[in-house]
Amino acid sequence: MSDQTAVSKASKARPVPDQSSRARFLEAADDQFILHGYDGCTIRAIAAQAGTSLASLSRNWTSKRHLFEEVFERHFAPIHAAQNASFDALERVGNAGVRDIIQAFFDSALSRSGSAGENRKSHMVYCCALTDPSEEARNITRALVTPVRNRLIALLREAMPELDEHSFFLAMTIVLGAYLYPQAYGERLATIMDIDLGTFDWHKASQTLANLISGGLA
Repeated sequence: MSDQTAVSKASKARPVPDQSSRARFLEAADDQFILHGYDGCTIRAIAAQAGTSLASLSRNWTSKRHLFEEVFERHFAPIHAAQNASFDALERVGNAGVRDIIQAFFDSALSRSGSAGENRKSHMVYCCALTDPSEEARNITRALVTPVRNRLIALLREAMPELDEHSFFLAMTIVLGAYLYPQAYGERLATIMDIDLGTFDWHKASQTLANLISGGLA
């Protein structure tokens, strides 16, 4: 069963009675966003899945954007907290190398690729949000990712002082491209290559990617 099929079935399930309407609304927003994207999911569909009224929105959020600011933040926050904690550890030691910086950034997110249940769904929301074409969704995610991305850029800039600004920009496109593709589009490539992503050790994968990228940037 694919991730989206599982989410689709969950979206049709009856709401859990003991959940608050607010919690049901947030969970339904997760499912509808994964299935339909930001522009394709509607407040009406979210409310229908949650088994609650549209009035629940106005009691808790002022708009669809306000709702999804919370939806995205609750899935981005654990990853960013882990990335910042890893960066803190590197800074305490000092003189961090390119490989260690990249692995610290990658592992906090890639390690969730092989998770299951709610952790898996949370990672799906994260990946879908990073790649959603909606300008409003991009504005929400930009505000969320900017602090940790700025920290990544600063650490790598310090580790690669020999690069001019244009070369460093290109280096960052390599780092961020390699970060995003396995998480957001890895299933497509795995299907073409007949690879079972379920067999991956994603902690080891982050180490391999860090080795490959840092070796190429050296």
